[in-house]
Amino acid sequence: MRNLISFIIVTCLIFLLTGCFGAKEIEGETYVTALGMDYKEGEFKLYIQGLNFGNIAKQEGGPLEQQPILIGEAKGESLAAAIGLLEQLTALPLNYGHVKTIILSENILKEKMEVVMDLVSRSPLLRYNILLFGTGENLKSLMETQSFFNYPPLFTVIHRPEEIIHYNYSLPIIKYHQFTSRFSRPVGTTLIPSLIIDDTHFTEGKKKSIAQINGEYVFSRQQFTGWLSKKDFSGLRWFTGKNQDMFIRPGNENLSVRVRNLKTKILVLKGKTPSYKIVVKGKGLLIQNSKNKQLKEVEIEINKIIKNEILSTLKKGDQLNTDVLNISEKSYKYYLNHWNTNTIRGFNEKSVKQIQVKIRLEPGNFKYGNAKKDTA
Repeated sequence: MRNLISFIIVTCLIFLLTGCFGAKEIEGETYVTALGMDYKEGEFKLYIQGLNFGNIAKQEGGPLEQQPILIGEAKGESLAAAIGLLEQLTALPLNYGHVKTIILSENILKEKMEVVMDLVSRSPLLRYNILLFGTGENLKSLMETQSFFNYPPLFTVIHRPEEIIHYNYSLPIIKYHQFTSRFSRPVGTTLIPSLIIDDTHFTEGKKKSIAQINGEYVFSRQQFTGWLSKKDFSGLRWFTGKNQDMFIRPGNENLSVRVRNLKTKILVLKGKTPSYKIVVKGKGLLIQNSKNKQLKEVEIEINKIIKNEILSTLKKGDQLNTDVLNISEKSYKYYLNHWNTNTIRGFNEKSVKQIQVKIRLEPGNFKYGNAKKDTA
């Protein structure tokens, strides 16, 4: 009798466990993938980019069909109030568990970063690995930008910057947890990449509006200090610390060099105030040389270009009164027994006493011309 009762109980439990009570249909929700935040005339404005399962699921057989992009917008005295208004008006429940990106207007960046940080820290559904971008563009227009071949917006730089910028950009992207860990540091800078809308380079029957990264917003000691373009940050790529190739194409010449095995060191020179020596080492592979320049001549030219790029970025940072290359962090981490924080903060372009670039060039396979080896 006892065994029979146990069997009945176990059987009932199995039926309960395998039931689908309370299950939701995935097509019955709006998956919020990006948030846009603005502040104007004393009010916050929130934008959401929403996709449904049809946008996300891969279609087998036949071409992809263009799926609409849902954009929601609402105003409020706070960001939470704007979110609440959207949740009241939505036709399908909003699911924030898939938010991958937050795009901030320049007004937010300049005045209300602490409000954004408070919202993310209090929301259980917003993860700390979300991407941060800033923009001076219209947020709604930016969130409506497209990918290629009818792919959903998930296949754009807004959602997958790592795959797109790996070989083509030197500008860093940043996730929320990285931003918060750097935001309060007493020295150095924190960068948020900026987005623009480009409609001049691609067409698919008609012009395509594409989101692109064109620079970085700069923060220092919890304050917004300005914006620098991709060109202004040309020297930053020699400090990335990533094991990736860098390409140099001097001027309008049919000359191209791939720099590999890059290692950059910052040496702290002791004195009344900290000063620095920058050493850049690596190997260069000559992959195009239509004018048949001598290898040594190209090597000298490449080393000079790298040095000038670093100097140029230092000067641009100096104009914002910031250490955009985070050179002074070395002193703060390892030499606080020599200088106090205020002294270390006094970094400027003149604090860098020497820039030494040693890229050893090797001949490579290239399409036009052959490198001439140096003769004794």
